[in-house]
Formats: sequence, structure tokens, C-alpha cells
Amino acid sequence: MKDMSEVCAALGPENAAQFITQSAKPINPTRINRSAQGAGEPAPLPPIKSVRDLFQTLYAVPEQIVNGLLHKGSKMVLGGGSKCYKTFCLVDLAISVATGTQWWGMNTTTGRVLYINFEIQDVFFKERLNAVSTEKCIGLEANDNLDVWNLRGHCTDLSTLMPEIVERVKTRNYALIIVDPIYKGMGDRDENSAGDINSLLNEIEKLAVQSGAAVVFGAHFSKGNQAGKEPIDRISGSGVFARDSDAIVVMTKHEKENTYTIDTTLRHFRPIDPFCLRWEYPLMVRDDDADPCDLKRPGNRTTKYTPKQVLDALGDDALTTREWQIRVHQLYGMSDRTFLNKKRELVESEKVIKVGGNKWKANELAAASTENTTNGGAKVQ
Repeated sequence: MKDMSEVCAALGPENAAQFITQSAKPINPTRINRSAQGAGEPAPLPPIKSVRDLFQTLYAVPEQIVNGLLHKGSKMVLGGGSKCYKTFCLVDLAISVATGTQWWGMNTTTGRVLYINFEIQDVFFKERLNAVSTEKCIGLEANDNLDVWNLRGHCTDLSTLMPEIVERVKTRNYALIIVDPIYKGMGDRDENSAGDINSLLNEIEKLAVQSGAAVVFGAHFSKGNQAGKEPIDRISGSGVFARDSDAIVVMTKHEKENTYTIDTTLRHFRPIDPFCLRWEYPLMVRDDDADPCDLKRPGNRTTKYTPKQVLDALGDDALTTREWQIRVHQLYGMSDRTFLNKKRELVESEKVIKVGGNKWKANELAAASTENTTNGGAKVQ
């Protein structure tokens, strides 16, 4: 091909310009994007679909990793206060999925798991694996479903690590990848900046999309007592930390020692009622006797509520359940859940009876023995 000077000399400036314009080929932006796309880069954007096409497309629902809580390809954050055993909980989750056993009373689907450990020294992480598996009566020595990647001392911006992580996991068919803790991958990001945290969680999403695995990470609470906040707002830093995830699980201190209330916020599943877990080294175990509403609050000594308080609040009146509940709350500050539990005890022991269709009244014959069988609570005058 002739250079520009030869074209101008042969045709003249004006004719040369016309020749170049007519000879130029249009640029194909798709071709440029694909050629510029390097390893680990996202694929070109998918096409826009009409609603008709959308409804005619058959989609496979991702497999559930934890029943009713987490699908493959989804993101989950486990939030809790400092030193509330989050790593033990995540180790328990990893072992449960790798072996198809229950986690916190929820069934799991057996799958291959990768635990990316940024924080715990190898020897101590091995101890935790051994302690949890022994308590669950599970042998891990011959199990090939659980991989551990110890990266303590190699922490850096997750954006820098992600190409290597994606390359390592892309052929291993992981069902679950745990990144613990997430703050080790923040780099120079500001946890209170929505933009910074959004870019960090985009890396987590990239890992979920390109691996097909569910990705779970731990995050810490802000300082101070969390009882007065909505569960979704207890995680420290930008609200993006919580709102970006498909499943949000938060562990808040309960008024009972070594007990935590578990709240969940789920994008794709039906709501899960709050429940309580009690720490019994090395596992969290369900405590269905604890009221999830009884969170630990600053400066207040724990109040032990009794059925007698609920019975005394009824007095000689006949009240609907709602009227009775309001009165109990006004007298004692008792939560609705605790009231219903105590009311159930009174009904089962026949200390109250239903009258007039939907009202409750003290059973005078049974109530006479209440003083001898139940302690606590002041008589309502």
C-alpha cells in the first residue's frame, strides 16, 4: 500500500482526501472489544430480550447449597460482632456442605468447597477444622470435597488477587467458596465509601459468576450495642455491604450468656423466622428456648419473665389475645414472642380458659395453685 505522500502527489490534496474517505472501512466495535478482552475479563453484554422471549426461555434454577437460604452462584454475608465465633461458624458451614450434613439445623447439598483463609495461621486453622469435624462426628482425613487455600501474609486488594483466584477455581466445580474475612481484601478502599465497597463486592460477584459457586464472606459489626438497629444495618461500613448480597445473615448478642439471635434477609427465598444459637465450643447449637427478641441491651440487667406475670396481668378480666398482649407489654416490657410462649404454657397447664369465643380468662380452680408452682412477678392490682 502506498504511503500518504505518494497518494497526495498522484491525485492532489482534494482528490486524495476523497479517496481515503471512500477507502476507509468502518470500525467494528464488537471486534475491538473482543480482541481487547483479556483473560478473566467479562464477556460482551448479553442481548436485550422482549418479555415474550423471556417467558419462552427455559431457565434452570440454581441448586440450593443450604436449603431455604443459599443457591449456587449467589452471594451471602455473615455479619457479627468482634470475636463472636464467625470463623468457627464458617468452618462449620464448609464442613457441612462438603459432607452434606446439617448447618444450624438446615439441610445442605453435598458439594465441593473452597475455604480461602486470609487470617488464621495454618496450624490453628487445622485445629479448628479438626475440632469442628470431631464434634460433628465427621472424618475429614479421606474427604476430597473440602479444599483450603491459606493466604495469611498474602493479603492484598481483592482486585489484584481475583484473576489468580478465578484461574485456580475455574475447573474445580466448586459449589461453595468462602472468603474469610472480607476486610483483608479491601486494599486501600474506605469501608464507609459506597463506591469503594461496591467495587469490592463486584469482585465477589465476578467470582460467583465465573465459578458458578455460592460465595460467602464474613463481615464485622460497627462498634457499640446493636440491639436498637435493624438487622440489615448492623454491619459496619457502607450499607452496600449488606444490601448487595443475596442472603444476609447477622448474629447479634442475646441477653443470655453465649447466645446469639440470628436474623436473615433473603432475596430469593421465603423469610426465615429469627432463631437463637448458643455457643458450645466448637459449634453454635440451636437454642429454641431462647426468645430471639431478647437482645442484649446496654445498662439493663436481664429480666427473667415467668408465666405468673402473664397470668397476673390478666387478673379477673376476660381479654382477647391482643388486648392481653398489650397489657403485658405495658406492665413488663415483655416482647410479643415471649408473651406468646408464656401464654402457651398457661394454656397447656389449663391455668387460663377461653370464654366468649375469642377471649381468655383465668381458670379459678387451676390458678389457685399458681403461687405454689411459679415464682416471680408482681400481682396487678
